[in-house]
Amino acid sequence: MPSRLALRLAAAAVLMVPAFAARPVDSAIADEARRHLDARVFQLGLDRNAGFATKNVFEEATGEAHVRMNQFYKGVRVFEGETIVHMKGGAITGRTDALVRGLNLNVTPTLGASEALAAAHQFLAPKGAYASTPTSELVVATVGQPTLAYHIHTELENGAAETRHTDFLVDAHSGAILEQWSTLHTVSGTGNSQYSGTVAINTTANGATYDLRDTARGMNFATYNLNHATTGTGTLYNDADNTWGDGANYIAGGSTTNANGQTAAVDAHYGVGLTYDYYKNIFGRNGIDGIGTATYSRVHYSSAYDNAFWSDSCFCMTYGDGSSFKSLESIDVAGHEMSHGVCARTANLTYRGESGGLNEANSDINGTMVEFMAHGGGTTTVPNYTNITSTINVYWTGTTTPTPSTSKAVPAANYYIGEQLATASYYRPLRFMHKPSLDGKSPDAWSKSLGRLDVHYSSGVANHFFFLLSHGSQIDTFSDGIQSPMANGVTSIAGLGNDKAARIWFRALTVYMTSSTNYAGARVATLNAATDLYGAGSVEYTTVNNAWKAVNVL
Repeated sequence: MPSRLALRLAAAAVLMVPAFAARPVDSAIADEARRHLDARVFQLGLDRNAGFATKNVFEEATGEAHVRMNQFYKGVRVFEGETIVHMKGGAITGRTDALVRGLNLNVTPTLGASEALAAAHQFLAPKGAYASTPTSELVVATVGQPTLAYHIHTELENGAAETRHTDFLVDAHSGAILEQWSTLHTVSGTGNSQYSGTVAINTTANGATYDLRDTARGMNFATYNLNHATTGTGTLYNDADNTWGDGANYIAGGSTTNANGQTAAVDAHYGVGLTYDYYKNIFGRNGIDGIGTATYSRVHYSSAYDNAFWSDSCFCMTYGDGSSFKSLESIDVAGHEMSHGVCARTANLTYRGESGGLNEANSDINGTMVEFMAHGGGTTTVPNYTNITSTINVYWTGTTTPTPSTSKAVPAANYYIGEQLATASYYRPLRFMHKPSLDGKSPDAWSKSLGRLDVHYSSGVANHFFFLLSHGSQIDTFSDGIQSPMANGVTSIAGLGNDKAARIWFRALTVYMTSSTNYAGARVATLNAATDLYGAGSVEYTTVNNAWKAVNVL
């Protein structure tokens, strides 16, 4: 915890405005309610140090009144200590009790309010100025046990990099941060997405309009319009009615700000939110770097650009409008790009050779898991393929030799990559996890020449491994009705399910892989992860070993 000298020095740079408890309401109803409580402090389980102040009075047309009272102890407000006195016709009819009992402490602080504010300021380490002057109130708070503390309220509104309203409870004697939480009030807009239908997206009120900025999650993120530029951040999307997009693919040459132009932004924004939730709820990871650093998406990059990418330099994701492909912001692609950022902050697999293939596979694997979370109703576990009951139509038919069609139905969450991007010009997914060689360039199994391939193709071996690990070798709609190939005499694998497979892979990435990890190293890393999570002699360990054997990583 910070020293008192450090807090005093820091306090000199922080202005302080005291926040006082609401003054008693001058009302006969409030007075009667207070007298009622004062006369019954011992019956209420309190003592002579208790006091009450009116917070507000709500009177109904029926003659009923409800007086909300704040609880005090030795003249200091009790944090979250309240009671509501219910009355009718001047008579007490009942009481709602949220009083805090068993208080016995000194209420003279060791630290001043400015020192408590300095502790909160040091914790926040703001990148810019406060939107309003932080406030401080001395309170009695129960944090494990009743404690004298300062309740601090701060507001930072410095764009996508830092939009936070944060409250603190700071120990009034030591300056320790006892608790901190977000108090930013956000809104939820309606997005008409191209790939996910009508979805709820978090936006932020900006006067009478709305910005496409999510400040509700632990990682702030926003979505910007490059309007076909190739440099800069672009312009933050803003809308008058908080209903975004038209659900249709972007019309080349059209407006990037009208409903059609907004659709790409809706899909990108929605995909980042889903990906954040996946990492947070499954692995407990707060955003890309684990500490909630803000990120953003840029859409309408260049013109007819057939790609999407992650950039470490801007800590952001960028999406083209496509030409051979549809607009590039499908859920699995959004999850893929953000997962490059996660990899960069963990194993940081070098983007060449076998490690580069593992880097790409990591993004494919996690992007696929985000898709399963979205369509399988996942919360704290990744849904299995058996949880997927809905289908989508894709722009191809056939299995081993796709041909153009709009009538092929596939599971809404699946082991393809980028299947929703297909068009008459490119009538197949970007990659097939169940049989990578279907793209004509990716191998199904490891060989010595693998490291010479482009990383988007050398990724196929790890993608195939993960398919066998999670789904298994059975033939069904998730294998597109064909047998997933297996090597080295492996004839059958019973998959572990997506949740276990994802946890093994993520632990391997974050705990055991390094920037130079190759396929042999990835095998060791995942076996170590399986041992950590499930035991060395477990079914999970054996399945990891067999799945690698099936793709010739021994």
